[in-house]
Amino acid sequence: MRIQQVTIRTAFFSLVLIIYSFAGQAQAKDSLELLRQFIAISNGYKQVPLHLVIEMRNSSNFISSAADTAVLDAEFYLQENNSYVRFGKAEQVVNDSLALLVSEELEEIILFKDAGPVVKRMRSMLGLSLPDSSLKQLARRYRSSHKLTGSVSSLSLQSRALLYGTSLPKETIELQYDAVKKIPEQVITTQRSLVRIDSAQYALLKKEAGSAVALPREENLLVLEGNYFLIREQLTTYIYKKIESSFAGDVPVLISDRVMRMADGVYVPVKKYASYRLSMND
Repeated sequence: MRIQQVTIRTAFFSLVLIIYSFAGQAQAKDSLELLRQFIAISNGYKQVPLHLVIEMRNSSNFISSAADTAVLDAEFYLQENNSYVRFGKAEQVVNDSLALLVSEELEEIILFKDAGPVVKRMRSMLGLSLPDSSLKQLARRYRSSHKLTGSVSSLSLQSRALLYGTSLPKETIELQYDAVKKIPEQVITTQRSLVRIDSAQYALLKKEAGSAVALPREENLLVLEGNYFLIREQLTTYIYKKIESSFAGDVPVLISDRVMRMADGVYVPVKKYASYRLSMND
């Protein structure tokens, strides 16, 4: 009888282990599938030709510089041989051999004879870019989840690395996209870090917590080992205003609209940009 009980107990625990094993495999599979969807939607529109308009908004519950509240509009025109990017008050113009950076604020033009690095940088600016890793490596770094609200789906990635002393992920990425067209509508990235403050700052922030949008909430205030901290949250929001993947129009600006090559091979700014300083980057 005792042998029979041991056998039943062993069989039961074996069954539990099998169930948990299958559950773990299913969860891993689901996680990889969500990551696969995330990458496909994040990168699916990044093809030539393309006309893309994005608004980038930075915000923080602890503002330390102008960059924390910056708002920038970016417009991309990408074709096989010519590309143009307007990023705030800066321009980037590329053809099959040259690249040009123009700064209105600095009144400066930089001409690159090797367009490769500039093109690579341009493509990295096309909205959110995940680390260049395999699905399994990304799954080890992020937890993934999915939510559907009406016609808008949301895929969320949360880093498995937690902020010290908390259960909060150091990084969160939320991709909101059109569930039918499978194109992004908005991406919100959140980076969390600990900022050490003194007891007076802690008391003041605790008193004012949540009274304004820019101020931290009470749960953002932390005491660890007798020291006072603020959980700083830095958000970058990418708002996709226009995605034209079948764009067939002309690029609005060519390199010849900003600089011209003289008979001796030297480049100079065109008349409209004669006051700009031109430098070469070989």
